Amino acid sequence: FMSYLLEVVFPAVGVVLSNALYMAPAPAVIIAVRSGALGSFNVLPQSLMVLSTFAWISYAFSIRNPYIAASNIPGAVCAVAYSACTLPLIPRGRQAELRSVQVVLVAGSAVALTLWSVLVFGDVTFANRSWWLGAYGSLLCVLLFASPLSTMQEVLRTSNAASIYAPLTAAQCVNCATWTMYGLAVGDVWVWGPNATGLCLGLMQVALKLAVPSRSEQQEDKHRLVKPGLSDEDDA
Repeated sequence: FMSYLLEVVFPAVGVVLSNALYMAPAPAVIIAVRSGALGSFNVLPQSLMVLSTFAWISYAFSIRNPYIAASNIPGAVCAVAYSACTLPLIPRGRQAELRSVQVVLVAGSAVALTLWSVLVFGDVTFANRSWWLGAYGSLLCVLLFASPLSTMQEVLRTSNAASIYAPLTAAQCVNCATWTMYGLAVGDVWVWGPNATGLCLGLMQVALKLAVPSRSEQQEDKHRLVKPGLSDEDDA
């Protein structure tokens, strides 16, 4: 029973949780598109999500694991949609962020195509091919899970954790915990390794989110204009 639970039930639940993780940014993206402004939404994780999902799909096809494939195919479609919708909304004041996203998408695509070409046309065994695809997918997975922390310096500087998207962070923690247990059960280091790391990174984001308040853009503007302890009467 325990073997069935870990090798069948857990990955089936993991499929649902993975897709919940990838769909978590959807409400924020829809709001951004409708308003024509990103606000505090961090677009870097979406670009890494594109590369990560395609890398895991390749690994799933190589080892013929339907659970991993089903966990990433819908996410790949969502990730492409998120990037396509949010890229035009990056304002001029966030050009560094725009360049980062562009570099990630272009360089990541080049690396993936080069890797696939070498593995397909080179004299690479099935085991080695799966190893490299697993290593590549794991690397991108860890970068994806860590990407919300790319704004950590800004969060600490402004004392505003609005850029850490709570639904995505919560989904990451639950999803990573499930896949870590499945990876350990089937003995696949490329499954439990990055997900255990992602769980730790997710808990770091939760701690930062709880320790630092989150403010909207309007509240942030007011926070910049009004100094602590300075009232309207003091200005008069």
